[in-house]
Amino acid sequence: RGSAAEPLIHYFSAMGLSLAASFVFLPPELPDQQRAQASKNIVWDQRPAKLPGGGVARPFLWFSAPEGARTKRTVIFFHGNAEDLQLIEADIVQFTQAMKCNVLAVEYPGYGLCLKSKGCEEVSFGGVDDVAMHALLFCCQVKGIYPSQIVLHGRSLGSAPVLTLAKRAFDMFQWEIGGIILQCPFISVRQVAADYVGLAGSLLVPADCYNNMETMRRLCQSPGRSPVPILILHGQLDKVIKPYHGRTLLKQAQDLGHPCIEGYFPANATHNHWSLREDLVKPMDLYLQKYMEGWNEQAGWLGDGPSLRCF
Repeated sequence: RGSAAEPLIHYFSAMGLSLAASFVFLPPELPDQQRAQASKNIVWDQRPAKLPGGGVARPFLWFSAPEGARTKRTVIFFHGNAEDLQLIEADIVQFTQAMKCNVLAVEYPGYGLCLKSKGCEEVSFGGVDDVAMHALLFCCQVKGIYPSQIVLHGRSLGSAPVLTLAKRAFDMFQWEIGGIILQCPFISVRQVAADYVGLAGSLLVPADCYNNMETMRRLCQSPGRSPVPILILHGQLDKVIKPYHGRTLLKQAQDLGHPCIEGYFPANATHNHWSLREDLVKPMDLYLQKYMEGWNEQAGWLGDGPSLRCF
């Protein structure tokens, strides 16, 4: 039997996660008029209630690969904080053209158009994980894309649901994801808090609150599965999430013997401004051609490109 203290422990754990969510998730504030301008590229989908993440209608941005690419390879993109689908759409258009693949961009509960859908108006960690699973099921069930043809790309805040989804997909369905891109990832929410408010203040954040270090360890040590190719991208001029976070995650995976993890740390990239060609498309394309079977069926575009804010 459990101890009498267990209910109290669960109560304070839930309270800690609720407190963490209040400062981890920061939806952008947009005028109602701007929110009302729905993009033609928004697709609404609802998976059956019996499936994880099912029973709720959610919005996604979907862009098919450029005409002539004829590919099933797909990137599921999880944006950073203080962004939503409307704010990142222009950048996703350029990214799709550059990578010559399909792109599905995910919205978090409590952000943007999710505010209009019953069941995803409020943000929570569990709600984000459900959205992530919904996105994967949409690609596989609606678009007919195999998990091995899918790359999960998480930027900043998005790095946590990406790692969680990769492990959850295997644990639940034995699905092996084709690859993972972590762009300016963090060790854990607690460690980010420590960077800003010091160690004492960071102890208010539960240790298991988006702990990417621990999730990475579990991914590297999952029995019965092939290692998921992981590329870590982190700008050396990042002042929001300092690059030591990305380097620490990279070193841990290497120390655990991960055979196909690499890191690229562009010298001039900040947290929000990256060169499309040099900092993002080129290292991603070269890495995926090296480690992801079938990716080089249609090489990505490596021409000159602008700096993108959302990347």
